Amino acid sequence: MKVNPGAGVRHTFDLNQVIAITADINYSYVHMLNGSCLLRSRTLKWFYDRWPELLRIHKNALINPTFVEYYSVTGGKHPAGYVVMKNSLRLEISRRNVKSVGEQLRLLGAN
Repeated sequence: MKVNPGAGVRHTFDLNQVIAITADINYSYVHMLNGSCLLRSRTLKWFYDRWPELLRIHKNALINPTFVEYYSVTGGKHPAGYVVMKNSLRLEISRRNVKSVGEQLRLLGAN
């Protein structure tokens, strides 16, 4: 019987090392401060329930507001926005969340 060497390995990480978490159906990519990206078989909801300090900016993205390098939001008839993280990862903000995410980032003192 062939044994998968990665089976049973649990990646544990500290929230202070997580820049963002992006989703791909029922899998999530955890983008770390050191540049690595871990694939987890968990949904974004699972991560958000454990770490409510993460900010949900889109149906497929959670960010750690501590590591926001820059963000841009525009209002008006067609609201749009995006955030750029410390590792140059650019994530779109959903049009329904643009106003609330912009306010939350301003309150948290992000650039």
